[in-house]
Amino acid sequence: MKKILLPLFLIVFSIQVHAQAFDGLSELPEQEMKGYSTPLATWTGTYLNSGGYYSASVPKLFSFKISLVGMMIFIPDDQRTFKLDDGTESATFFGDKGAAVPGSQGYAVYPPGVNQTKVPFGIPQISAGTLGSEVMVRFVPTLAFDDVEVGMLGVGIKHSISQYFPLMPLDIAVQIMYNKLSITAPDLDLSTTNLAFNAHASKSFGLVSVYGGLQYESTAMDMEYTFTGSGFGDLDQNKLKLNLDGDNNVRLTLGAALKLAFFVLNADVNIGSQTAIVAGLNFEL
Repeated sequence: MKKILLPLFLIVFSIQVHAQAFDGLSELPEQEMKGYSTPLATWTGTYLNSGGYYSASVPKLFSFKISLVGMMIFIPDDQRTFKLDDGTESATFFGDKGAAVPGSQGYAVYPPGVNQTKVPFGIPQISAGTLGSEVMVRFVPTLAFDDVEVGMLGVGIKHSISQYFPLMPLDIAVQIMYNKLSITAPDLDLSTTNLAFNAHASKSFGLVSVYGGLQYESTAMDMEYTFTGSGFGDLDQNKLKLNLDGDNNVRLTLGAALKLAFFVLNADVNIGSQTAIVAGLNFEL
């Protein structure tokens, strides 16, 4: 039971830890918001584009899976700070202390980050397949903590390529995924659209299988917020909008899975702009 509840616990824990930082986003003017928030956009893409597969095998008759995926995402040092126009360094969303820069209107005070180098999270998902194709659905109902609400919905489609080549010594498949994450906080509405396309392969050795894949992905973040910072002149209390892209573009995935009757345990490492270690508990029919 503890393993089943772990990914859901990770979702709740992460929202609680980062709720205050979402409130702090409204303290930034538009020209500085991009530097502060781009690592957050990259993180949402790394998170939502992870855990899409642990095997390239797709049964021709019928398959059904319930998966609970937990992960740890590592934030590199160069994504914990960004440079202001005058060269001063300040915290990004994942950094530590925000800068205070003197100006004609007084001090421009930049918000701190959550001071995290690694972030746990989780995804529940359901998959069903037939005739060499598989559909995956992900859903997290809206969860609210400290005036911050978070919800997620995603879908994916996988198709077997190796079914067309009966003598192929391993399974090969392609997959496309679409995931959307929405975050609402006081003075802030944020949503990210995440797309991913991958080709992956797997090979079974009895109860153990190994798998890997190459994935191309993108993340677009839309933000609308009421600026509440100080020291930025006429920007006070203005309604601002911002569109930015995450730095996640390509990732390499390598992993292994162990089949135990109706259950499959898997773990993989994802190497990209941010590194993610993923572990899954999967129930198969």
